[in-house]
Formats: sequence, C-alpha cells, structure tokens
Amino acid sequence: MFTRLTGTALQSAQIVIARYCLNLEGQSGAIDIAYAVKQINDQYRLVDQEHLPTLTADIQNAYYYLKNQQLESMSRAGYWKFKAKSPFEAKQQLDTELASLGA
Repeated sequence: MFTRLTGTALQSAQIVIARYCLNLEGQSGAIDIAYAVKQINDQYRLVDQEHLPTLTADIQNAYYYLKNQQLESMSRAGYWKFKAKSPFEAKQQLDTELASLGA
C-alpha cells in the first residue's frame, strides 16, 4: 500500500501543482487547469479517478490563491515567533487585543 499525503503535506503538494500550472500559463499564455491536472494525474496516479474532480477543484483554488497573492514578503522572525506560540497562548493574545479594541 502506498503512503498518502495528508494535512500540510497535501496542501504543499497542491501548491506545487498550482505553481506548475502558473508556470505553464506563463509559457503558453493560457491554461486549462482541469486538463493539466488530468494529464498529471494520468501520468503520476495521484488520486483515483473518482477523486479527480476534487483534486482539480483544490488545484484551481490554490492556483487562484497564488495568482491573486499580493503580499511579497513578511518577517521570518515574526512568523517563527507566531508559530512557536501554543494555540492557547495565541487565543489568549487575540482575546486581549480584541478586548483592547472594544470588540
């Protein structure tokens, strides 16, 4: 049995495929995402055929996310500080900040 990608590994893989579609569009001037995803799936058997529409929808969403992304950078240190917080600490800080705003 093959190991399956799930969670953030799956999301990362979908982003990689969406970037591939963006690169194809850049080279050819247009992209048919459904066709590209079908070709990739036919070649690499990423999902069973019954899950192809779901894969295609996820890749389309990731493609549009990347295509419409506006932010070009963020603080690496700030991100790692955010990531190091426990969910409880992050929720406590959010509650404090919202309370100070009167929300």
